[in-house]
Amino acid sequence: MSDLLSPILYVMENEVDAFWCFVGFMKHVKPNFDFDQGGIKNQLSQLIDLLKTVDPDFYAYLDAKDSGNLYFCFRWLLIWFKREFAFTDVMRLWEVMWTGLPCDNFHLLVCLALIQSEKSSIVENQFGFSEILKHVNDLSYRIHLNTVLIKAEAIWHKIRVEADNKERPYGLSNPARRVLGIPELTALDIACDDR
Repeated sequence: MSDLLSPILYVMENEVDAFWCFVGFMKHVKPNFDFDQGGIKNQLSQLIDLLKTVDPDFYAYLDAKDSGNLYFCFRWLLIWFKREFAFTDVMRLWEVMWTGLPCDNFHLLVCLALIQSEKSSIVENQFGFSEILKHVNDLSYRIHLNTVLIKAEAIWHKIRVEADNKERPYGLSNPARRVLGIPELTALDIACDDR
């Protein structure tokens, strides 16, 4: 909990205000701490849907290397990247994620940006699960926040273009649409397009 509280306490400079901000934040991330890990498993499932949409070949590689579950992202999701970035970068990142913009679950696009940033290292070195986990853990405090945010936003724009593509309406799956808050395709949408 101190991972999540320390940036709030630093910004608020008052324990009472920090406590109430922390309570509000915990309401938002409470599923991350479910006893059965259901909240994290759900986010990992959503991240898998997004990765399959954005980069199915890389997902297939990870799956073949027993990493298709994306468990190496567990810590990122659990404590919202608190141990991945410098303290001031964490505060900035959280501020961005708390806006709810540009989409629902932007933190998952931040995960995708981080995963894709390391794709070449992972594939070129033929990393398996253990090597991927070690590689990801070794990134701590060496990640450039601006680069990650730019990549995450670029992924969002690519997904939006795909979702709005009238020529290929099924390019973006309904699970991926649900995760990001993009209206889903209905059977009627698909039937109208098939005509």
